[in-house]
Amino acid sequence: MASALGSPSDEGSISGGFESPSSYHVLPSAEVLSSSERDEKVTNLLNFLLMKYQMKELVTEAEIMNIIQNYSHFSVIFSEVSECMQLVFGVDMKVVEPLDHTYVLVTILGISYDGLLSEVQGMPKTGLLVLILSIIFLQGDRAPEEEIWRTLNVMGIWAGVQHFIYGDPRKLILEDFVQEQYLVYQQVPNSNPARYEFLWGPRAHAETSKLKILEFLAGISGTEPTFFGQRYEEALRDEEVKVQARIAAAFAPASASCGATSSFFYPK
Repeated sequence: MASALGSPSDEGSISGGFESPSSYHVLPSAEVLSSSERDEKVTNLLNFLLMKYQMKELVTEAEIMNIIQNYSHFSVIFSEVSECMQLVFGVDMKVVEPLDHTYVLVTILGISYDGLLSEVQGMPKTGLLVLILSIIFLQGDRAPEEEIWRTLNVMGIWAGVQHFIYGDPRKLILEDFVQEQYLVYQQVPNSNPARYEFLWGPRAHAETSKLKILEFLAGISGTEPTFFGQRYEEALRDEEVKVQARIAAAFAPASASCGATSSFFYPK
């Protein structure tokens, strides 16, 4: 794979760009693995899954075990890789055949965009998009541009600095994400000198929801959506509006059909 991740010691590896989740909590089953051995297995499995995602192929547990090799390490390695796939690449592993332990790789939260054809080809970029959508929602549905970059800088993502997954992050955000209508980038009203802000775009509203974002954030932080208080209540209201809109849209054709039939049998 041309854009494959390197070994754990490589500059372009996952461990070189992001801190490992298990560096904070290592399960007992992984204690027999050295840090370098664990990082190598994680990187190899990430490379394999990214290749499978690009090829749109299913993944079997047997294939995963060929990389992990020792079943006692399966839980911790699989958990770390799954979390990394979601957070960094925005790709989830869903079971399609429980008996055969077969998985399909899909973008998270219903978002259909993966950015495979953008600057750094072959690397899904949905994770960055979800992060920005999350910041916008938590900031009250609009986030100042400087707040977005402040958060990204903490993660080692800088405007104008080439990133091994996202390429030029500013170009990816302002061109790809905005042009794909996931984000709206606009001047803050009455700002002088001009300041800019981000909002959710129409495609983000159509494909995902505030509730899905909160459930995702709660899942990775080990909390419940209710932890977000006012934002959770807002997400529920937003979900109710979407449900009512879907119901109205579903009944509209039926109402039109009934009206046409009625006029046929009971002409004026």
